[in-house]
Amino acid sequence: MHRLLPLLALLAACRPAPAEAPDALVSRFYGAVIASRETGAPTAAALAAWRPMLSDTLRSLLEAARAHRDADAARAPDEKPAFAEGDLFSSLFEGPTSVTVTAVDSAPGAWRVTVLMRYAGATPEAEWTDTVQVIEQHGRRVIDDVAYGGTWDFASQGRLRRALASALAGGGM
Repeated sequence: MHRLLPLLALLAACRPAPAEAPDALVSRFYGAVIASRETGAPTAAALAAWRPMLSDTLRSLLEAARAHRDADAARAPDEKPAFAEGDLFSSLFEGPTSVTVTAVDSAPGAWRVTVLMRYAGATPEAEWTDTVQVIEQHGRRVIDDVAYGGTWDFASQGRLRRALASALAGGGM
């Protein structure tokens, strides 16, 4: 029995860590986004920090948007490049100042995380609900898309991935 204890301890240490709960992942991600004060396409440093929280597809689209912005800035330094401004991860151009998870709906391997977003820089405070799509990828949970829920004029509409793909194809964002 004493010989089995080290083996059992080793096997227990090899077990994968439990997957992060979708609501915790979304809260952690938006905390990082708000703290970074990123606007437009995220910088390489921000993307590197957020990499473990993003799906391969979303990360690739964000990297392409950053490369497009950088190429535009190099080509025409006196003009505002594409993907230079605005919060990509919420309905509001200015982005939220706080995010609260209000619901999590699940399907096999996917979760819809409803988030109440607030922007304290307006009077009265702006408030809206967006929905974050979380999937299982490479053995962990990651953010794959955002469905914008803002209902005011000029709110981002649709979904983040579709908006990025369209803008990168020349359709504007």
